[in-house]
Amino acid sequence: MTSLDPFDTESLLPDPLPESPFPTLAAWLAEARERGQTPNPNAMTLATVGPDGRPSARIVLCKDLDPDSGTVTFYTNLQSRKGRELAANPAVALVFHWDHADRQARVEGDVEPVSDAEADAYFASRRWESRIGAWASQQSQPLESRQMLFEAATERILDLNIDIAAAVRGDPVNIPRPPHWSGFRVLASRVELWHGSTGRLHDRARWERPDPAARDATWVATRLQP
Repeated sequence: MTSLDPFDTESLLPDPLPESPFPTLAAWLAEARERGQTPNPNAMTLATVGPDGRPSARIVLCKDLDPDSGTVTFYTNLQSRKGRELAANPAVALVFHWDHADRQARVEGDVEPVSDAEADAYFASRRWESRIGAWASQQSQPLESRQMLFEAATERILDLNIDIAAAVRGDPVNIPRPPHWSGFRVLASRVELWHGSTGRLHDRARWERPDPAARDATWVATRLQP
């Protein structure tokens, strides 16, 4: 770069664009984990659509990103606002933002439920306190006081006959998955990757596929004006 060329003209996204965006997206997520966007490098905004047609958004955690099928997985309380909205309308949008790397990724598509076996396996991997919390919280419902939430958690500990001393020691404790808690897999139909650059001449590209349910459907890649 010279004084007559103030811009960074290097391609920040692969050039030519790869057939699928997911290997690059997976690499960005792995780099965010390795290079220190903490505490949640897998945080992503999830936007859903309510029965009135209005969007709502919140942060959830990406728990699996599968480049082979072009899918992203997250978990939630099925009785929450987002759970109810997803049951009525499977269309979602996701946004990852890694500020330290000047990168953003947008994913759009429809969700499908994960299998019971997948939900059970992930639930069992969570901290015991989080598993109790999933039983205690009637997510998105009114709460008279925080004390009532703690009382509900205590009741669940008694109902499930949890050995708290063993849990605190770090010993394995059996806490089954609540029937109202599971996960969703987003079948991506559109992905945009964005990498910041000097002078706001950012590098941006979009991939689309007509039939995400086919899993191996061909992507169509297009570089976009930033």
